[in-house]
Amino acid sequence: MNETDFWQIIETAWTASPELNAARKLALRTNDPFLLEALSYELSDVIGENLRQFLEPLDKEELISFNHIMEQKLYHIDRQEVHRYTDGSDDSFLYSRCFIVGMGEAYYNGIDSNPALATIDVEAESIGFIGYEVYLENFNESFQRNSLYCIETCSNKKGW
Repeated sequence: MNETDFWQIIETAWTASPELNAARKLALRTNDPFLLEALSYELSDVIGENLRQFLEPLDKEELISFNHIMEQKLYHIDRQEVHRYTDGSDDSFLYSRCFIVGMGEAYYNGIDSNPALATIDVEAESIGFIGYEVYLENFNESFQRNSLYCIETCSNKKGW
């Protein structure tokens, strides 16, 4: 699995729920904080379950790659300049970064290049951990987290 495949899986999870995907596309155009907050609930629940369905058939190596790319994406935006606009505790900032990744490549790249586009109080904890859960369920062993990139807040020393 490569980065293109990673983003395609997230995109496919959204397209599996057309009404929510339409709302996401509107949010991407408008950056409406109320719509983004509403989508955070749907991202954690409905889109998270869609994502689970697309991760379950992956073989071990593909799922390892998915988890490593997820960790890299969360690590990369673990930066003070992003935190400034999302606010929150260490855990809350991690969950905000999960939301940013879960919204897809366009949203992620937008926040990465312009952190002021980030919205306070939007979180999607489950998105950052669903790959770990599927790994445990499919292979009956825990995934070795943070083996390439630590996702915990303030781990990206260059970002703080």
